[in-house]
Amino acid sequence: MMITAEVKTKYYKGTDHHAIYTYYRCTRKSKTIECNDPFTREEALDQQLSELLFTVSLRPDWAKQMMRDVEKDADASAQSVSAIVAEKRNEISLFETKLQRLLDSYLDQDIEKETYRKKKQELVIKKKTLEESIISLQQSQNSWLEPMKEWISGAAGAPSIARGNDLIQKRVLLKKAFGSNLRLTHQKARGSALEPWAALRAAPTSRNYVARKGVEPFLLD
Repeated sequence: MMITAEVKTKYYKGTDHHAIYTYYRCTRKSKTIECNDPFTREEALDQQLSELLFTVSLRPDWAKQMMRDVEKDADASAQSVSAIVAEKRNEISLFETKLQRLLDSYLDQDIEKETYRKKKQELVIKKKTLEESIISLQQSQNSWLEPMKEWISGAAGAPSIARGNDLIQKRVLLKKAFGSNLRLTHQKARGSALEPWAALRAAPTSRNYVARKGVEPFLLD
């Protein structure tokens, strides 16, 4: 969040004590351009930021359904990857058989050394490519799963954070949802949410979540 904060101490003579207040003002776009907007009290800004968090929140029933859909997609992806990996391992076995036959032919002096070397190199490269492809598939098959679960949990937990008093939690979630797009101008906090958070801002909570292929929510009036 690119919002300028200033801490001020105020002395109350009647009660003989000091109070510390935090004020915020508009985002400084340039060091040479001063912000002429009046300061905003921390309490007022906190309320506005909480309201922004509500706009990127996910209804509990949507969150539960999306989590179920995510798990289904993960299972389907695992089955698909397993089938592909099995096919590639069969191909690797064929290349290993060809390599053994090639070696036997060379040892039996049926082929020249140079011919053996070239054909062996070709087979080894193809076998290595398949092995690397398997590793890549296994490592990437669920690379999307944890980020998706984290996003669903974060969006579902937004209302609780918005209602709370933990400013650090609010700042962390706002950073995830809005990035550096959050601004304070004319004492009003505003900003455009990042994807996929932006989809939640465009989805009235009165709409229904309809499961479809994949985990992206489909909204109907």
